[in-house]
Amino acid sequence: MANNSINLVNLDFASFKTQLKTYLKSQDIFKDYDFEGSNISVLLDILSYNTYTNSFYLNMVGNEMFMDTAVLRDSVVSHAKLLNYVPRSFKSARAIVDLTVYGGNTSVTSIIAPKGTSFTSRVGSNNFVFVTDQNVILTGANGTYSAENVDIYEGDYVSESFVVNYANTTQRYVLNSTNIDTDSITVASIEDNGGNTIHFTLATSLLDKTSNSQIYFVQAAQDQKYEILFGDGISGRKPKDNAVVLCEYRVTNGEIPNGAFKFISDGAIGGLSNVQIGTVAAAIGGSVNESIESVKFNAPRYFTAQERAITTEDYENLLKINFPEVLAVSAYGGQDVDPPQYGRVFVAVDIDQVDGLPASKRDEYYSFLKTRCPVSIEPIIIEPEMIYVYITSLVRYNINTTDLSAGDIKSFVLSAISTYSSTYLNDFNKTLRYSQLVTAIDNADENIVGNETDIEAVKKIRPQLNSNTPIVLDFNFALESGVTSGKLRHNNRSTSPVFSTSFDFQNQVARLQDDGLGSLNIVKADSASIEKLAPAGTVDYTTGRLNITGLNIQSYYGSSIKIYVRPLLKDIFSTKNSILQIVADDVEIAIEQVRI
Repeated sequence: MANNSINLVNLDFASFKTQLKTYLKSQDIFKDYDFEGSNISVLLDILSYNTYTNSFYLNMVGNEMFMDTAVLRDSVVSHAKLLNYVPRSFKSARAIVDLTVYGGNTSVTSIIAPKGTSFTSRVGSNNFVFVTDQNVILTGANGTYSAENVDIYEGDYVSESFVVNYANTTQRYVLNSTNIDTDSITVASIEDNGGNTIHFTLATSLLDKTSNSQIYFVQAAQDQKYEILFGDGISGRKPKDNAVVLCEYRVTNGEIPNGAFKFISDGAIGGLSNVQIGTVAAAIGGSVNESIESVKFNAPRYFTAQERAITTEDYENLLKINFPEVLAVSAYGGQDVDPPQYGRVFVAVDIDQVDGLPASKRDEYYSFLKTRCPVSIEPIIIEPEMIYVYITSLVRYNINTTDLSAGDIKSFVLSAISTYSSTYLNDFNKTLRYSQLVTAIDNADENIVGNETDIEAVKKIRPQLNSNTPIVLDFNFALESGVTSGKLRHNNRSTSPVFSTSFDFQNQVARLQDDGLGSLNIVKADSASIEKLAPAGTVDYTTGRLNITGLNIQSYYGSSIKIYVRPLLKDIFSTKNSILQIVADDVEIAIEQVRI
């Protein structure tokens, strides 16, 4: 009797054919199955190909049935839909401007810049159009009109219309563009042969909705598009049969226009062409639609939060999901600050391509979270404290084993440090492990035989000029202490545990420096020995707190004054409201060639 056992472990073509041959060995009817030129060998190939194709297809189908293993965007979006999650669309870059229009009739006190009033800006070699998202009223007198803090968004408005036909049970309202900013969608229904226009508003849940609620929903559709849905007449109003549904939305270029700063008007406003535009804030916030990996990560967490901000993780997840410019966010209760502030949640937010946290974004995040957190809780949006890591490294490599130049080795080392920073740092509650850092430098190239690396922590301050306003800096880790020489090392850096870059004080070039005993002083920057000019506060070496007072300076060089400190331990860490970061300007690499 033939052996009918089947091996279901190996599912590749060669294994299928081998299994068929093994089976045929157990019978006496067919003899030439093992001859490649025979007819039955061709039939075995066909059977193997067919079996392999089916197994591959079924494996792919099985993968697409689960969000974790799905590889097609439409499959991932479909699974996210079950979690009531709408993947983030393209987002328009937003700028804030002041508008002033001249040359009007002196008897007219106001003019209107209608929704869609356009302005042009240039980023690199590309021109981009920015538009207003609502009517803007400019007021004034004597023929001059102005409006302050006007929001303008990158993109063009596009309109689409659909005729409602309930006889067509498969009708859908799918918007054509893939570059839609879903925040800009407006929906209206023209009914009764134009006699009635119903404006619908976006809804994200069915809570408190009635049959008369004029709402619409947005969900992701196939091919990176979005679809409009209306209520069913029980939860939400249905447009009447034969009504015309008008959808208007903004089509945007995503992140490319970020940074746009100078704008010119594309036409007259209120019939007046003399338009002056003052930029309050450069364009930020533009982004492309959400990636597959991001949808897989965010959808389950969104479902857990259910649009509510209860736990600190809810605050963090909601901001990351809804605002693509957010790079890192850390939320913690007011009971964890010193002194405690009960009834508050502090949310530190770091955003892309911006130094600090603009007031407009602070207000936007507050308004978003306030409607989702308990009534008794007040969200406080704060700017994260940035701690930069200054690295000086002497790297040795063996020139007997490579033709690479010192410049090549330096490039590899800089790349390795950058990779280490992006992998292990650049976020809240992270730790720089000194051993990992020096190992990353050693592994930058196989010809490197060792390195001697020093690290310092840096914070930047921008003190008010000609003012004695006190400044408190918390590094939150122990610092070196003890009496130091205060001399400069070979790279013009002080050997003191605490020191700063230069500034002008009492008509002299000066810098901050501690005495190793807990006192901060202003000293002459160009002096070979320590020459004190004035006291400048205290240093707590145990906690890493600097209390800077008396810093009444005339000017400083660059955009800020950098304060350098020497950590007591080589491993340094950030806290719930601080971010550790290594930037290229804070890395000094010296290359030494050795022969081994």
